[in-house]
Amino acid sequence: MQQVAGSLMNGLGIIVGSLIGIFGGRNLSEQFRDQALRIIGVVVILIGLKMAWPLPDAINTLLSMVLGLWLGSWLRIDDRLEQFGKWAESRVGRSGFAKGFIAGTLIFNIGAMSILGSLQNGLTGTYSILATKAVLDGTTAMILTSVAGWGVIAASVVTVVYEGGLSLLASDLAPVLRGILLTDITVVGGLMIAAIGINFILNNNTIKIGNLLPALFFPVLLLWLKNHGIYFL
Repeated sequence: MQQVAGSLMNGLGIIVGSLIGIFGGRNLSEQFRDQALRIIGVVVILIGLKMAWPLPDAINTLLSMVLGLWLGSWLRIDDRLEQFGKWAESRVGRSGFAKGFIAGTLIFNIGAMSILGSLQNGLTGTYSILATKAVLDGTTAMILTSVAGWGVIAASVVTVVYEGGLSLLASDLAPVLRGILLTDITVVGGLMIAAIGINFILNNNTIKIGNLLPALFFPVLLLWLKNHGIYFL
């Protein structure tokens, strides 16, 4: 239980923040919601670009994004996520699931803080990083839920499973998820988060974020190629 305490705390933080956003958001005007969504978009872009900078290997990052987009488009990930969102909405009779769920899942789970916090919890039993992240994610969820839909709260389940899984596998993953690989994954994830911000500003799904998800795995392949003498830059 101690090994996954941090991920459970993080999930609880998201749930609490989401509930505040759900019930408090009812008192917000439509004009405020619209403007708040765009302001959140600007901040999310800044967060994403901060994660992606400095860009250590621009070619590998571009390849990861393009190859990931190609694979995601072929698998129709974004369409399937949209279908899942519509199914969830029909089951509970409420709209706005897909947008909040996808945005929340990516924002809460992409980045070094999530990975390092999970590894710390799994290896040492302490969860100071994830406790800090719980506060940050809870605050983000509160604002995000009020303008992007109740699906944000469902992202807490993904967060607990993802971070809890990393914590339980920490002893095996720690030697791998570090150094250049962690940096490359964080850069790709940062650009994906910036893309979420762009969609928020435009208030549509111009960039198919779901189709970009496989891009997070291509840095592993490209690093393996680089270690075997195959460079693209």
